[in-house]
Amino acid sequence: MQEASPGRARVTIADIARAAGVSKPTVSRALNDHRDVGAATRERVREVAAELGWFPHAGARALRTGRHDTIGLLMPLTHWWGYADIQYGIAEETARRGLHLLVQPLHPGERAEREFVTRTLPALSIDGLILLMPEGTPRHVGALAHTGPPAVVIDDRGHRLDLPYVESTNRAGFRDLVRHLVGTGRKRVAFAGGQLDDAFAQERFEGYQDALREAGLPYDPELTVLPADREPTAEELGELLAAGPDAVAAAWDEIAFGVLNVAHTEGRRVPEDLAVAGFDDSPIARVMRPPLTTVRQPFREMGSAAVRMLLDAIEHGAPPAHFTVPTELVVRASCGAR
Repeated sequence: MQEASPGRARVTIADIARAAGVSKPTVSRALNDHRDVGAATRERVREVAAELGWFPHAGARALRTGRHDTIGLLMPLTHWWGYADIQYGIAEETARRGLHLLVQPLHPGERAEREFVTRTLPALSIDGLILLMPEGTPRHVGALAHTGPPAVVIDDRGHRLDLPYVESTNRAGFRDLVRHLVGTGRKRVAFAGGQLDDAFAQERFEGYQDALREAGLPYDPELTVLPADREPTAEELGELLAAGPDAVAAAWDEIAFGVLNVAHTEGRRVPEDLAVAGFDDSPIARVMRPPLTTVRQPFREMGSAAVRMLLDAIEHGAPPAHFTVPTELVVRASCGAR
């Protein structure tokens, strides 16, 4: 077998043809799965190509097929544990389909968005783009609905952008959570939330109100904290507990952790005196004392669903307007029931 020259930077079609004892056109057709080349010859050419260390030129292949076999992922430079799970789901699905994944960071701010859309994106060799949106409604990124490659948004925050999106059941999930608390005998269920600027926060608050109405329980503003900042302070949570709830449903787990801390400081027993529950099922929720009842966001499933939607758009045109992945109630000891 002819060896590839150690000094050669790249094995050529001519190298493969000489080593396999066939013509260069035959090598080209064999490597491109042309039907006029017999199966035995195709296999022989591929074996020789592999032994010589040949690999196809990505640019040439893209010119020939119109595909890069690469998906882009636009990631905000925001630290949040959920992004890692979403990215894992995307990476798992792309690997399963034999595709490449190109991760592109997005710096915060309108200038960075404009730079990405007008300069960075046109230079990327990708077939489509998945977007993870940071807080605040992006301006220039929304232009991707009308320009650029096919794109899908993974959207747990309510940024629609006129693009196809994958979402979870925020409102229904929170309704299930409060239903569970009421079902354990709690009658004064409080809501500890954050800013309602993002759609997901508003939807969870609406789910809370839905469950109260369903149970025939009145809505009491004193049992609700909706701070100006992203999360309530310890003082605001203390005022909420002073209103006498027997349960607190927090809009996300980090707020629930704050409730547990304030309850511990005040000598309230959880769950005997106060049931506490959150939303998202963060990694810390299961190791809290007591372990936190919460609603699991299907982040990995959302990532894989976004890949499937994007490939459908690339191969067949516009995908469905959106795809919803259901949340799951996870019952642990903090609510007093298993």
